[in-house]
Amino acid sequence: MLSTAYLLSMSLLAGILTGIIGMASLTLYPVLLSIGIAPISANATITVATVGAGVGTVTSSLKELKHHWKTAFIVAGLSTIGSIMGAFILIHSSNSGFKRVVPFFILLAGVMLLWTNKNSSHHNELNLWRNIIGWLSIVLIGLYNGYFGAASGLLMIAVLSKVVGGEYATYNAIRNFESFINNIVSAIMFIIMLKIQWQIIVPLVLGLLIGGYIGPIIVRFIPSKIIKQVVGTFAVILASILMYQAYF
Repeated sequence: MLSTAYLLSMSLLAGILTGIIGMASLTLYPVLLSIGIAPISANATITVATVGAGVGTVTSSLKELKHHWKTAFIVAGLSTIGSIMGAFILIHSSNSGFKRVVPFFILLAGVMLLWTNKNSSHHNELNLWRNIIGWLSIVLIGLYNGYFGAASGLLMIAVLSKVVGGEYATYNAIRNFESFINNIVSAIMFIIMLKIQWQIIVPLVLGLLIGGYIGPIIVRFIPSKIIKQVVGTFAVILASILMYQAYF
Protein backbone atom coordinates (compact mmCIF):
# COMPACT_ATOMS: atom_id res chain seq x y z
CA MET A 1 0.00 0.00 0.00
CA LEU A 2 2.81 2.41 0.92
CA SER A 3 4.65 1.57 -2.30
CA THR A 4 1.50 2.20 -4.35
CA ALA A 5 0.92 5.59 -2.71
CA TYR A 6 4.58 6.46 -3.30
CA LEU A 7 4.38 5.56 -6.98
CA LEU A 8 1.05 7.36 -7.43
CA SER A 9 2.25 10.60 -5.83
CA MET A 10 5.54 10.63 -7.73
CA SER A 11 3.83 9.82 -11.04
CA LEU A 12 1.34 12.65 -10.41
CA LEU A 13 4.27 15.04 -9.94
CA ALA A 14 5.96 13.58 -13.02
CA GLY A 15 2.76 14.05 -15.02
CA ILE A 16 2.49 17.73 -14.06
CA LEU A 17 6.14 18.30 -14.94
CA THR A 18 5.61 16.41 -18.21
CA GLY A 19 2.78 18.74 -19.17
CA ILE A 20 4.97 21.77 -18.40
CA ILE A 21 8.38 20.71 -19.70
CA GLY A 22 8.50 16.93 -20.26
CA MET A 23 10.32 15.31 -17.36
CA ALA A 24 8.51 12.03 -16.71
CA SER A 25 11.58 9.84 -17.28
CA LEU A 26 13.89 12.12 -15.34
CA THR A 27 11.45 12.16 -12.39
CA LEU A 28 10.40 8.51 -12.34
CA TYR A 29 13.67 6.81 -13.32
CA PRO A 30 15.28 7.16 -9.85
CA VAL A 31 11.93 6.27 -8.24
CA LEU A 32 11.77 2.91 -10.03
CA LEU A 33 15.44 2.24 -9.32
CA SER A 34 14.75 2.90 -5.62
CA ILE A 35 12.21 0.05 -5.51
CA GLY A 36 14.65 -2.39 -7.08
CA ILE A 37 13.81 -2.31 -10.80
CA ALA A 38 16.73 -2.71 -13.23
CA PRO A 39 17.63 0.37 -15.34
CA ILE A 40 16.54 -0.82 -18.79
CA SER A 41 13.33 -2.39 -17.46
CA ALA A 42 12.62 0.82 -15.53
CA ASN A 43 13.12 2.95 -18.62
CA ALA A 44 10.89 0.69 -20.74
CA THR A 45 8.16 0.64 -18.06
CA ILE A 46 8.20 4.43 -17.78
CA THR A 47 7.87 4.77 -21.55
CA VAL A 48 4.79 2.51 -21.56
CA ALA A 49 3.26 4.40 -18.63
CA THR A 50 3.86 7.84 -20.18
CA VAL A 51 1.41 6.99 -22.96
CA GLY A 52 -1.16 7.71 -20.24
CA ALA A 53 0.44 11.08 -19.60
CA GLY A 54 0.23 11.79 -23.32
CA VAL A 55 -3.54 11.30 -23.30
CA GLY A 56 -3.77 13.93 -20.57
CA THR A 57 -1.29 16.43 -22.04
CA VAL A 58 -2.64 16.30 -25.60
CA THR A 59 -6.25 16.60 -24.44
CA SER A 60 -5.31 19.59 -22.31
CA SER A 61 -3.24 21.13 -25.16
CA LEU A 62 -5.96 21.04 -27.86
CA LYS A 63 -6.53 24.80 -27.52
CA GLU A 64 -2.91 25.59 -28.44
CA LEU A 65 -2.73 22.89 -31.12
CA LYS A 66 -5.81 24.16 -32.97
CA HIS A 67 -3.85 26.19 -35.55
CA HIS A 68 -0.57 24.25 -35.42
CA TRP A 69 -1.48 20.68 -36.36
CA LYS A 70 0.69 20.68 -39.50
CA THR A 71 3.79 21.65 -37.55
CA ALA A 72 2.88 19.20 -34.78
CA PHE A 73 2.64 16.28 -37.22
CA ILE A 74 5.94 17.20 -38.91
CA VAL A 75 7.74 17.42 -35.56
CA ALA A 76 6.12 14.16 -34.38
CA GLY A 77 7.07 12.37 -37.60
CA LEU A 78 10.71 13.44 -37.51
CA SER A 79 11.01 12.68 -33.82
CA THR A 80 9.41 9.25 -34.19
CA ILE A 81 11.85 8.26 -36.94
CA GLY A 82 14.67 8.98 -34.51
CA SER A 83 12.84 7.29 -31.65
CA ILE A 84 12.54 3.99 -33.53
CA MET A 85 16.30 3.98 -34.06
CA GLY A 86 16.91 4.86 -30.41
CA ALA A 87 14.58 2.12 -29.18
CA PHE A 88 16.49 -0.49 -31.17
CA ILE A 89 19.74 0.78 -29.62
CA LEU A 90 18.24 0.47 -26.11
CA ILE A 91 16.97 -3.05 -26.78
CA HIS A 92 20.52 -4.13 -27.59
CA SER A 93 22.21 -2.16 -24.79
CA SER A 94 23.50 -3.04 -21.34
CA ASN A 95 22.37 -1.45 -18.06
CA SER A 96 25.52 0.65 -17.69
CA GLY A 97 26.47 4.09 -18.92
CA PHE A 98 23.14 5.94 -18.73
CA LYS A 99 23.99 8.37 -15.98
CA ARG A 100 27.21 9.55 -17.63
CA VAL A 101 25.55 10.96 -20.74
CA VAL A 102 22.38 12.53 -19.30
CA PRO A 103 24.01 15.60 -17.63
CA PHE A 104 25.42 16.84 -20.93
CA PHE A 105 22.02 16.72 -22.64
CA ILE A 106 20.39 18.58 -19.75
CA LEU A 107 23.14 21.23 -19.75
CA LEU A 108 22.71 21.75 -23.51
CA ALA A 109 18.96 22.21 -23.09
CA GLY A 110 19.43 24.74 -20.28
CA VAL A 111 21.92 26.83 -22.28
CA MET A 112 19.60 26.85 -25.31
CA LEU A 113 16.63 28.01 -23.24
CA LEU A 114 18.61 30.78 -21.56
CA TRP A 115 20.17 31.93 -24.84
CA THR A 116 18.06 34.76 -26.28
CA ASN A 117 17.73 35.17 -30.04
CA LYS A 118 18.56 38.57 -31.48
CA ASN A 119 16.61 38.82 -34.71
CA SER A 120 18.26 40.78 -37.48
CA SER A 121 17.76 41.08 -41.27
CA HIS A 122 21.55 40.75 -41.68
CA HIS A 123 21.56 37.23 -40.32
CA ASN A 124 19.22 35.45 -42.76
CA GLU A 125 21.86 32.91 -43.81
CA LEU A 126 22.72 32.19 -40.18
CA ASN A 127 19.02 31.76 -39.37
CA LEU A 128 18.63 29.35 -42.32
CA TRP A 129 21.44 27.13 -41.04
CA ARG A 130 20.08 27.40 -37.52
CA ASN A 131 16.69 26.14 -38.74
CA ILE A 132 18.27 23.27 -40.67
CA ILE A 133 20.25 22.26 -37.60
CA GLY A 134 17.11 22.67 -35.50
CA TRP A 135 15.00 20.29 -37.63
CA LEU A 136 17.85 17.78 -37.73
CA SER A 137 18.11 18.07 -33.95
CA ILE A 138 14.46 16.99 -33.65
CA VAL A 139 15.38 13.64 -35.24
CA LEU A 140 18.40 13.28 -32.95
CA ILE A 141 16.35 14.10 -29.85
CA GLY A 142 13.84 11.49 -30.97
CA LEU A 143 16.70 8.98 -31.18
CA TYR A 144 17.81 9.91 -27.67
CA ASN A 145 14.22 9.72 -26.41
CA GLY A 146 13.83 6.21 -27.80
CA TYR A 147 17.12 5.22 -26.17
CA PHE A 148 16.67 6.73 -22.73
CA GLY A 149 14.40 9.78 -22.66
CA ALA A 150 15.58 11.56 -19.50
CA ALA A 151 15.65 15.30 -20.26
CA SER A 152 14.47 14.73 -23.86
CA GLY A 153 11.52 17.04 -23.12
CA LEU A 154 13.92 19.77 -22.04
CA LEU A 155 15.91 19.31 -25.23
CA MET A 156 12.83 19.34 -27.45
CA ILE A 157 11.48 22.49 -25.80
CA ALA A 158 14.85 24.18 -26.27
CA VAL A 159 14.95 23.29 -29.98
CA LEU A 160 11.30 24.15 -30.65
CA SER A 161 11.78 27.52 -28.97
CA LYS A 162 14.24 28.32 -31.78
CA VAL A 163 12.57 26.50 -34.71
CA VAL A 164 8.89 27.23 -33.99
CA GLY A 165 9.17 30.27 -31.72
CA GLY A 166 6.12 32.15 -30.46
CA GLU A 167 4.54 31.56 -27.07
CA TYR A 168 5.87 28.86 -24.77
CA ALA A 169 2.38 27.34 -24.45
CA THR A 170 2.27 26.82 -28.24
CA TYR A 171 5.53 24.96 -28.77
CA ASN A 172 5.02 23.12 -25.48
CA ALA A 173 1.71 21.83 -26.89
CA ILE A 174 3.54 20.70 -30.05
CA ARG A 175 6.08 18.93 -27.83
CA ASN A 176 3.26 17.26 -25.89
CA PHE A 177 1.79 15.86 -29.12
CA GLU A 178 5.22 14.81 -30.44
CA SER A 179 6.00 13.07 -27.17
CA PHE A 180 2.66 11.24 -27.19
CA ILE A 181 3.16 9.80 -30.69
CA ASN A 182 6.81 9.05 -29.93
CA ASN A 183 6.00 7.17 -26.74
CA ILE A 184 3.27 5.10 -28.39
CA VAL A 185 5.72 3.79 -31.00
CA SER A 186 8.50 3.16 -28.45
CA ALA A 187 6.06 1.53 -26.01
CA ILE A 188 4.88 -0.98 -28.63
CA MET A 189 8.48 -1.94 -29.35
CA PHE A 190 9.34 -2.27 -25.65
CA ILE A 191 6.24 -4.36 -24.88
CA ILE A 192 7.25 -6.81 -27.60
CA MET A 193 10.99 -6.96 -26.87
CA LEU A 194 11.66 -5.95 -23.23
CA LYS A 195 10.45 -6.80 -19.74
CA ILE A 196 7.74 -4.41 -18.56
CA GLN A 197 6.91 -4.19 -14.84
CA TRP A 198 3.15 -4.56 -15.30
CA GLN A 199 2.52 -4.83 -11.55
CA ILE A 200 3.23 -1.09 -11.12
CA ILE A 201 1.70 0.23 -14.35
CA VAL A 202 -1.71 1.19 -12.90
CA PRO A 203 -0.50 3.78 -10.31
CA LEU A 204 2.03 5.12 -12.82
CA VAL A 205 -0.53 5.59 -15.61
CA LEU A 206 -3.16 7.06 -13.27
CA GLY A 207 -0.79 9.64 -11.79
CA LEU A 208 0.71 10.55 -15.17
CA LEU A 209 -2.73 10.89 -16.78
CA ILE A 210 -4.04 13.29 -14.14
CA GLY A 211 -0.79 15.22 -13.81
CA GLY A 212 -0.40 15.38 -17.59
CA TYR A 213 -3.76 17.10 -17.90
CA ILE A 214 -2.93 19.64 -15.19
CA GLY A 215 0.50 20.66 -16.56
CA PRO A 216 -0.57 22.49 -19.78
CA ILE A 217 -3.25 24.37 -17.83
CA ILE A 218 -0.60 25.74 -15.47
CA VAL A 219 1.51 26.86 -18.47
CA ARG A 220 -1.29 29.14 -19.72
CA PHE A 221 -1.06 31.31 -16.63
CA ILE A 222 2.71 31.83 -16.52
CA PRO A 223 4.52 34.22 -18.95
CA SER A 224 6.74 32.42 -21.50
CA LYS A 225 9.84 34.40 -20.55
CA ILE A 226 9.56 33.42 -16.90
CA ILE A 227 9.03 29.72 -17.70
CA LYS A 228 12.05 29.63 -20.01
CA GLN A 229 14.28 31.37 -17.47
CA VAL A 230 13.17 29.15 -14.59
CA VAL A 231 13.40 25.92 -16.59
CA GLY A 232 16.72 26.92 -18.17
CA THR A 233 18.27 27.77 -14.80
CA PHE A 234 16.90 24.56 -13.26
CA ALA A 235 18.37 22.54 -16.13
CA VAL A 236 21.85 24.01 -15.68
CA ILE A 237 21.77 23.39 -11.90
CA LEU A 238 20.43 19.85 -12.34
CA ALA A 239 23.07 19.08 -14.99
CA SER A 240 25.81 20.26 -12.65
CA ILE A 241 24.55 18.05 -9.81
CA LEU A 242 24.18 14.97 -12.03
CA MET A 243 27.58 15.58 -13.60
CA TYR A 244 29.19 15.72 -10.15
CA GLN A 245 27.43 12.49 -9.11
CA ALA A 246 28.45 10.72 -12.32
CA TYR A 247 32.09 11.73 -12.50
CA PHE A 248 33.28 12.58 -8.97
